[in-house]
Amino acid sequence: MTTINSSPREPFSKMLPNIVTIFGICVGLTAVKMALQDNIGVALYLLVFAMILDAVDGGLARALRSESKIGAELDTLADFFNFGIATPLVIYFTIFANSSASRFGWISVMIFSVCCALRLARFNVSQSGEVKSINFVGVPAPALACLGLSPLFLVMAGVNVAEYYAVPAIIFVVVCAGLAVATFPTISLKGITFPASLRLPVILLVVTFLVCLIVFPWYTLLVANGVYLLMIPIFAYANRSKPAADA
Repeated sequence: MTTINSSPREPFSKMLPNIVTIFGICVGLTAVKMALQDNIGVALYLLVFAMILDAVDGGLARALRSESKIGAELDTLADFFNFGIATPLVIYFTIFANSSASRFGWISVMIFSVCCALRLARFNVSQSGEVKSINFVGVPAPALACLGLSPLFLVMAGVNVAEYYAVPAIIFVVVCAGLAVATFPTISLKGITFPASLRLPVILLVVTFLVCLIVFPWYTLLVANGVYLLMIPIFAYANRSKPAADA
């Protein structure tokens, strides 16, 4: 007879990555609630926090050797909710809902959501292939969300995007969506290397960025998005002849 004591036991550490992933979904959902209550700053902080959690859960799973199929599926679902649903909803209700171009704004965020779903679906399919790459193919979902939030960062910096720049914001959101389903390689932190002699300057640069992110969050994120966008064509051209697997 099987008893409770004889059932297989699993260490709590194996569940930590999934707990972080589920917590990330709660963070994204709360961001939508904050946006609907006109707490735009809090909503943006929560979405940025969700991006950080997305990076943490995967690294945590690898560090604890607790990777699993259910964890991979849960991570994809969390990515789609946070970056393909919560993010475009926050964009719409903050900028487009009360603008003169609200209908086109809604179309743009739907395109954003669909492209995010296609990006994640392509990623899942690519996992069965044998060719792996440290680079991404197209803009990954967290980067897509951060780019798409640029108009909101401008709002937090004091720019009235809804009244004066709604149409450019719509075009920008659609362009970002297109970058997600693009087939050219994009840079990944895993693929960044530098000479050992530059270790201290790199550490200083990263610390400076983090300090600026704390003190001037919206300007820092705008600059970071700008640099990332500039790096896309440069990196794609430099790696045009190299095979890239989705990631």
